[in-house]
Amino acid sequence: MSIKWLSELRSRARELAQKIPYQQIKDSPSVKYYTNWSSFERCVDPSLGVISNSLAINLPTELNVVSINGNIGAINTPGDVNVISLEKLSDELGKLILRSIDISESKALARHAANLIGGAYIEINNDLSKPFRIGVTTTMKNPVLLPIHYTILVNDNTKASLSLFMLGAGGCPSTTVEIYLGKGSRLNVLTVGTHEQVPSFTLIKVVVGDDAEVNARTLLVGGAMNHHREDYVLQGRNSSVNHLGLEVGYGASRIDYQVNIMHTGERGTSYSRVLGIARDKSFVIHRALGRITNSAKWSDTNVEGKVFIMNEGAYAASVPIIMVDTGDVNGARHSAADASPDEDQINYLRLRGIGRDEITDLIIHEMISQFIESLPTEYSMDAETLRSLIMSRILAKPQ
Repeated sequence: MSIKWLSELRSRARELAQKIPYQQIKDSPSVKYYTNWSSFERCVDPSLGVISNSLAINLPTELNVVSINGNIGAINTPGDVNVISLEKLSDELGKLILRSIDISESKALARHAANLIGGAYIEINNDLSKPFRIGVTTTMKNPVLLPIHYTILVNDNTKASLSLFMLGAGGCPSTTVEIYLGKGSRLNVLTVGTHEQVPSFTLIKVVVGDDAEVNARTLLVGGAMNHHREDYVLQGRNSSVNHLGLEVGYGASRIDYQVNIMHTGERGTSYSRVLGIARDKSFVIHRALGRITNSAKWSDTNVEGKVFIMNEGAYAASVPIIMVDTGDVNGARHSAADASPDEDQINYLRLRGIGRDEITDLIIHEMISQFIESLPTEYSMDAETLRSLIMSRILAKPQ
């Protein structure tokens, strides 16, 4: 890619990557950093020679757009959707790429922009009858940074469903997504991140316009260091976000999942609830921020988290907070809880021949089933594919 806007972006990002840290403020006195950033320091910058050295992978579902180690392909694009790869994007449209994401915020974002391999600009012009599915897969044998970016525009008064499947089987996947919702639009978003023992970085930012609605579902599974962040900016009047997330740690995986909801437009409503499961020796964190700025009068936000620690040796915590800059609000609430399997119930089941690992599997199976059942009806065809994909990873013995 040698087009002007991208060359300028990468040049600025390379300078930033030499000056800024991955994280400036510690997360807590004891843990310090919920994300182990040293995992990403071991990821080398991409080059043609190392990118060609990859493994094969089977894609779990029919996709409209797919990237494999950064190489973009439009497989089956509906007529109401316009897809332009980044290397074919004009300088005018190139100004929209990473416009809502500040690459000077962290070294992770600066390195992402400096080494951007591929991506696409996607515009949804009219209502879609079925989900538009995007796949991001990485299969490198070596720890190579593999940055990919999508900018998605949903036009005014448009109803659509979007699926984002991220499958990390190798390398160091780094994914950023910007979604802009026009006035009066309605969007369902399903995000699925399943990673083997590789570090992964993801930032999804959704900007919501006047009278627009987002219904989001997120499922994260495993990863040596899975840093996943979602930012929802309700800048439009009467805009809304409804979000449900589930993160599952197993083996020695580590997940840092953060959901930020920012109200800047009046009379917005937001609700986010995340469930976390930690089994074996995994480390699972949920962070959430619900913020109502001074310009977002008469808004309402609610952020909740609950984590389940399935056995000794596992760690999980939920840390939701709220910030309110105006006295004119309809509501601002947050809650956190943690739980463990009831020992009396476990002993009762063990006396009837059910082992502790099997009990853990049953509990996780039930929670994932409830999550899948919560999906909007538009995702009915994806449900069984999603169930088999996730269960085969979580219920298997840890490596």
